[in-house]
Amino acid sequence: MYDIIFLGGGPAGYEGAIAAGKKGMKVAVVELYKLGGTCLQWGCVPTKALLHTVKLVKELQHSSKVGVKVENLDLDIPTIRKQKERVVNKLTKGIELLFKQNNVDLINGKGKITAPGTVVIDDETEIKGKNIVIATGSKPAELPFLKVDHKYIINSDKALGLDPIPGKMLVIGAGAIGVEMGVIYRYLGTQVTVVEIMDHIIPGSDIELSEILKKELQKQKIKMHTATRVSNPVIHDEEGTIEFTFTQGEKEWQEAFDTALLSVGRAPVSEGIIDESLAVKIDKRGFIEVDENLKTGEPGIFACGDVVGQPLLAHKASHQAIAIVDYLAEGKEIVHHPVPGAVFTFPELASIGITEEQAKETGVPYKVGRFPYSAGSRSNAIGEKVGVVKIIASEDNTILGAHIIGAEAGELMPLLNMAVIKAMKADDFKELIMIHPTLAENTWEAIGEIGGFSIHI
Repeated sequence: MYDIIFLGGGPAGYEGAIAAGKKGMKVAVVELYKLGGTCLQWGCVPTKALLHTVKLVKELQHSSKVGVKVENLDLDIPTIRKQKERVVNKLTKGIELLFKQNNVDLINGKGKITAPGTVVIDDETEIKGKNIVIATGSKPAELPFLKVDHKYIINSDKALGLDPIPGKMLVIGAGAIGVEMGVIYRYLGTQVTVVEIMDHIIPGSDIELSEILKKELQKQKIKMHTATRVSNPVIHDEEGTIEFTFTQGEKEWQEAFDTALLSVGRAPVSEGIIDESLAVKIDKRGFIEVDENLKTGEPGIFACGDVVGQPLLAHKASHQAIAIVDYLAEGKEIVHHPVPGAVFTFPELASIGITEEQAKETGVPYKVGRFPYSAGSRSNAIGEKVGVVKIIASEDNTILGAHIIGAEAGELMPLLNMAVIKAMKADDFKELIMIHPTLAENTWEAIGEIGGFSIHI
């Protein structure tokens, strides 16, 4: 009898299992494929490995500005692919080692909860647990009129294989996945067009920063169409292309591409994993309904991560799983904090808390503190002058939201995350000494615009 069975070995399942193992609990993880889930195998990690590679390409293409001249730059796609795979394999083996060190049982196969405390693997083996945590994650979503065929229409899983590198690609959907994949293929030599049905790319992000990112991507020769619909896909087998009709207001046109990357969000993996007799409710979109402590309607069954809804982020999933372990082991109520997020384009975009648009909607007076990268010492020294740190605060200087577009935005967020989560005031940061010169100084200056102590603006 296990104390906890995790259904799914992604960030939620494997990190929750390790946390439980460290507390001396008897734990099992049921995983159909490999540990790490989408994030490690087909998502966050391989994408960042490729983005690191193409960032080198970008820098070498412009290195003559700093006196480094490179001629005949050559891209070895098989080696690029192998490097990505090396990173994924190393981290996968690392998780397997952590399982052994913390006495976590890994059971390969497809699990289904057939009764309270019972999971059946591959319709054969039955295991028992006092508690079960559903952490089955999500999969790429499709459109009613557009289904993946892995040739003309691909999803992000297929795109990460870099096989083949198309001459011309359409990316449908300008969320984080879409724009990151667009950037990767752009620097691997593909002509990239990104189309987004909403008015702004990275829907839900601060509009000011979203527009800066859009302009920067356009400067990098990525075509961007916002407030635009695509329809009427027509495959031309002789030419080896797929053609779409674009509609932007009253304007309409047709254009053909070698491949279309469907990047219109993700759908929860919840079908066929729970017996219908159980009191686990699934909404019409497929997300599992849970309460504040991530309990389903069936006693002893919890759910977390992508399968319970937005935001669909790996770090949210893992923190929820760890919180469930603490709840079961120590009775700690689960606290839901604002969740930060990042887009690893050039430049990066990262944020936490409310945007300026959301602040306006509340009707409550607010303050905005901004500091441009162009005014920062380190930003200029490393040639990363595009960007801004933007802080949203209440009238009493409480930090409500923090947004960055610029180099290393994701790495600069932890201090701001803490500020938003703990409802800290800008004044709390006046005595904080930042190392000079660093990009972190940009965050201090932006906070200083709220607290009245900024120097370089």
